[in-house]
Amino acid sequence: MRIESFDALYGKTSPMMQVNDGYVKWLDYKGIEELEQRAMELDGRTFPHLDRLVQVIRSQQRTFGDVTEPLDEKLSLLAKGEAYTMVTGQQVGVFGGPLFAVYKLLTVIKQSNRAERMLGKPVIPIFWMATEDHDYAEINHVFTTQSLSRTLKKDALSSIPLAGKASVGDLEFERLKIELVQMLQRLLMSETETAHTPTLYAELVDLIQESHSFAQFFGGMMRKFVGNDFVLLDPHHKEIRELEVPMFKQIVKKHDSILNTFRHTFEEGMPEVELNKEAAHLFYHDGTRELLTKTEDAFTTKRGHRFTETELLEMIEQHPERFSNNVVSRPLMQDFLLPTLGYVGGPGEISYWLQLRPLFHLFDWKMPLLLPRLGALIVSSNDEKKLSQEHVTVEEYIQAPLPDHLFDDEAFDLDLYPFRTLTESVSQEAKKHGRRFESQARYALEKLAEEMRADAKRRQYRLNERRIRLSTRLMPMNAPQERILSMVPMLNRHGVELFKRIKSEYERSEYERCLIKV
Repeated sequence: MRIESFDALYGKTSPMMQVNDGYVKWLDYKGIEELEQRAMELDGRTFPHLDRLVQVIRSQQRTFGDVTEPLDEKLSLLAKGEAYTMVTGQQVGVFGGPLFAVYKLLTVIKQSNRAERMLGKPVIPIFWMATEDHDYAEINHVFTTQSLSRTLKKDALSSIPLAGKASVGDLEFERLKIELVQMLQRLLMSETETAHTPTLYAELVDLIQESHSFAQFFGGMMRKFVGNDFVLLDPHHKEIRELEVPMFKQIVKKHDSILNTFRHTFEEGMPEVELNKEAAHLFYHDGTRELLTKTEDAFTTKRGHRFTETELLEMIEQHPERFSNNVVSRPLMQDFLLPTLGYVGGPGEISYWLQLRPLFHLFDWKMPLLLPRLGALIVSSNDEKKLSQEHVTVEEYIQAPLPDHLFDDEAFDLDLYPFRTLTESVSQEAKKHGRRFESQARYALEKLAEEMRADAKRRQYRLNERRIRLSTRLMPMNAPQERILSMVPMLNRHGVELFKRIKSEYERSEYERCLIKV
């Protein structure tokens, strides 16, 4: 395995390229070089709930698999306020979700180790699993290849009660286990069988059977195939909600200030991103997950729930498990719960985090370091061979993927002109013996012509097979590989230790946008 720098993954204006360049004026810290300043700010704050939070974290890790002894020791120090954290997060997609989810995890581990060396104090990598989200359609599918087609098939789980309405952490996972095994079978059948397939299949079936939630399935994937030197945090947990009560209350009390500030956070030059700036930035759970909005003197939901501020604060105190964060309040809650040095995000997150800095300031905090996740393209030796046969480099291909060779019907018809002339001549000769002979002759020769056309098209398809293979592996459906493919095809092609090997090589590299040659 070899890792090389590969900036061709993103355009020059991508948030992944601009976060530490063109966007620095909207950040409190200009990158990892200002890590010590961030640590000093955190040292001036208090986190009285850390001891209890670490107890919950330890309890959760037993669900996913034990952590290493050094990490457990760091958790003990975190409980005493003597360690920092580095955070990333993602929705809990089936089979690990798109590849960029595991890339986020690899980045937060690497950046935590780097920060630890720079500060001389323990830093814990934390993956915040977005189990409070309710977008079932975002997590319930994988993409599989189809024979001689550039279009991948979206293979999705069936709907279940409250899907798309309740948090995914509340959905019934048990009833989907058979479907997940069948999905895995289809996913592997769409791949070429390798020496790794039987082991991978057996391990994933076991993991499906052992899991009792989307979070456990997702976390189990990361534990099994990445390692046990990071923390998996499931925020949709009653005891964590209890620790969040003070921050929930602050968000409610500061609603008007947040609203007025947030309306003016977008500046010319920032990426365009849709954010609901009128919401109260908290969800209320009553069977379904409903966004709270303040209208006049009350907080309401679309289903008719209505609370005065006093009533809402009382409800938060009595039933914190009925509340969760939205995309805006989650970063604030992370900063409240954890001494967060930095957040590792992708292009979408970077885009909306740029508008959040003034909200951190409302709480007398600064926004943590905003760090881009690993961007990667996994390329096999077979892929490289096919690119060479097409006389293009990987970089050229990513910038301009090769289209199919088009079948030229008009040129084929021109080639058939002599045959058409012969058909006419034979038909006329047959006609001398009766019209039915003419009809039979013309039918037989026309059928032969269509068979020749079909055979020419099959030859054309075979010419395109190499290009189709490159497309589905490197730029599936003209989208980045990391956004479409899951971990499973890669594990099947390159072995169940693949991401542990990538983790080791990436840790030693200096690159954050990588070409991974396996």
